[in-house]
Amino acid sequence: MLRSLILTRGIHISSANWSSSKAQLLKLRKKTGYPFESCKKALQLNDNSLEKSEVWLKEEAQRLGWAKANKLANRATAQGVIAFAIDNQKEVATMVEVNCETDFVARNKCFHSVVEVVTSSCLDFAKQQKALENSFSKVNLKSGDLMELSGAEGKSLADHVAVTIGNLGENVTLRRATCLNTRDTGLNIMGLTHPSNTTGSQFLSGKYGSLLIYRKQQDGEKMNQRSMESSHDEILRQMCQHVIGMNPKNVGVLNIHEPIKSQEVVPAKTFNENDDSSMDSIDEKNSDSTIEEDGMLEQAFLLDPSITVGQVATDYGIDILDFVRYECGET
Repeated sequence: MLRSLILTRGIHISSANWSSSKAQLLKLRKKTGYPFESCKKALQLNDNSLEKSEVWLKEEAQRLGWAKANKLANRATAQGVIAFAIDNQKEVATMVEVNCETDFVARNKCFHSVVEVVTSSCLDFAKQQKALENSFSKVNLKSGDLMELSGAEGKSLADHVAVTIGNLGENVTLRRATCLNTRDTGLNIMGLTHPSNTTGSQFLSGKYGSLLIYRKQQDGEKMNQRSMESSHDEILRQMCQHVIGMNPKNVGVLNIHEPIKSQEVVPAKTFNENDDSSMDSIDEKNSDSTIEEDGMLEQAFLLDPSITVGQVATDYGIDILDFVRYECGET
């Protein structure tokens, strides 16, 4: 009888311990996202402590990530995304290119997470730059520069990338970034990606991206009646579309009186910022066209080929000072 009671009590205690361990396991798994086996091992090695187990998991992921990163370092990364972020005042912005091996991974949530970390870090870096007198700050960062930047939790972006490589089993690289700061200059920034992402992220990403540095003219007499038909943001977004679709090489010279040369231009309705095929169509048309102008202001406006970009800018009271255009995987 006594032996039976002891045995029953032992089973009850074991069952209670298992329930407690299972609850800890579920909490750790939900909080960290690591596999159950890894979470179970972490709890066993750390006396069922959630805090210590979480630290152990991160250190282990970092170690395994670097090992995987070194192994895959020579693999080509031709896919990926272009992402950008702009502060609320439209005075500080960044655009980044993060690459991976396959388009499948480029759509992966884990990959998007590291893209957000990189974009956020670059935006913080841009905020630290000081605009030049009567101008703006523009800093281009290469892969090595990006890897040294500090990211979330005080870890370098190189460490974040290594963990991502370990999770995905595919090489990931930080190719480049551009950081802009126009504070106290009277200049602002507008941006666009194509196709626009639908992930709900605060950072916009796609295969193409553009940033436009501009100034709004204060003299109302310089603005055409057309400026009342659309908001400045709308026309600026259309100008960003133009940069992506027409790929100008420089800002160019404002000459609103020069007539448009005869040329083949893709109609506005073919440009759908959520459709990859529309951009392919634009690229094919541009490669066969006879467009001679490399300057943005001298080009026929993508969404209305009867006028130049310079004419649109004048009509809406906008001065274009510079732009940035990224295309994923371009050489």
